[in-house]
This record gives sequence, structure tokens and C-alpha cells, in this order.
Amino acid sequence: MDWIFPALLQEGQEVLIPHLVKIFRACLATGYVPSVWCQVKVVFNPKPSRNSYCGTRDFRPISLTSFLLKTMERLVHRILRDDLLALKPLHPSQYAYQAGKSVETALYQLVVRVDKAPDQQEIALGVFLDIEGAFKITSYDSMCAALARHGVDRTIVRGIRAILEGRLTTATLGGFSRSVVMTRGFPQGGVLSPLLWSFFSELIARLNEGGVYAQG
Repeated sequence: MDWIFPALLQEGQEVLIPHLVKIFRACLATGYVPSVWCQVKVVFNPKPSRNSYCGTRDFRPISLTSFLLKTMERLVHRILRDDLLALKPLHPSQYAYQAGKSVETALYQLVVRVDKAPDQQEIALGVFLDIEGAFKITSYDSMCAALARHGVDRTIVRGIRAILEGRLTTATLGGFSRSVVMTRGFPQGGVLSPLLWSFFSELIARLNEGGVYAQG
């Protein structure tokens, strides 16, 4: 919507970077995001292996946002990943979106624990929880509280909230179009979305502290 494309940023970076640095710093310091950056176009990708594509759950909505906003999100992502999490990592049983961890390593740890139970003449009881629509239902208040508990600087927390709040999302499907202002949730396909969700690891910590092995 702002007519800024990656090629422009790449070819003109020597001229643009000093100005972009000032803009991004001002946005984070004041908790303000230009309104044109908040205009989001949503496209719907059909989910595989569906018998029909008649309902909203048959599609995965992907948010297409301003490349300048994505650039600022990437910088915030780097602050969280390289600075904060380097000093205070997430819970070790949080496997999602963590360097050196994956679905395979999570399954391996789980299988090892299950295999030990018969050898020790014990019973292994497993409970699996799937939070449906996790990205789209999360409130900004709970997200900010989770970041604060992990020691994220208040200015960064306010900046992240500004990045997410007030997005004017326009969805088009089947010739019909509708625009809504987002009041909660992370955008599917957003740069920060997976990492922000990883900060909700308090349940994992509480279960492990209570003697129940839990992983995410």
C-alpha cells in the first residue's frame, strides 16, 4: 500500500538506511507506527487434503504487510533473539522456533522418556494439547505481560504492541471483500508471530516445576 518494494530498499540502501534508522528508532521510542504500514492485505491459501473448500477453516489466511514494517519487525526480532534470549533463554522444554531444536528433537526426548517407563516398571501417561487458533485469539494484554515477565524492556514491549495493534486488515475471498481493524491476535505469516507465541511458556515451566514433564 505504501509502494515500497524490496528492490527499492536493496538498490537504494546506502541512501535510505540512515533515514530508516531514524524512523524505526522514533517508532519504537514513541510507540507509533505509520497508518499506511498498518494496512494489511490477506490472501487465503487452501489447506491440503480437504474434501471441500466451503468454510473458513478450509483456508489458511496469510497477511501481506508493508515491507518497511517487516523490516522493523525483523530488527525487533533480532533484539529479542540475539540480545534478550541470549542472556535469558526460554524454557529448555520449549522446542518451537528455537535454534538447534525441532519437532524431531522434541519427539526424540518424548520417546526416550516413554521407553524408560517399562524398564523401570512404571506407567507412562501422555496428554497432548492443541490450542486451536492460537495466533488469532491471543490478546495483546497477555502478550505484553508474557514479554514483561521475561524481562523485555518496556519500550520494546510498547513498540511491539504498536506494531500489532490497529492493523486495518482487508480480506478478499470469492469476490467479496471486507476490512476490519484487528484488536487481538498475531498475523499469520508475520515476522514476529512465531517468536512472540514462544514467550507463552509459563504453563510448561509450572508443569515441570510440579514434577510433570511437559514440552512445547
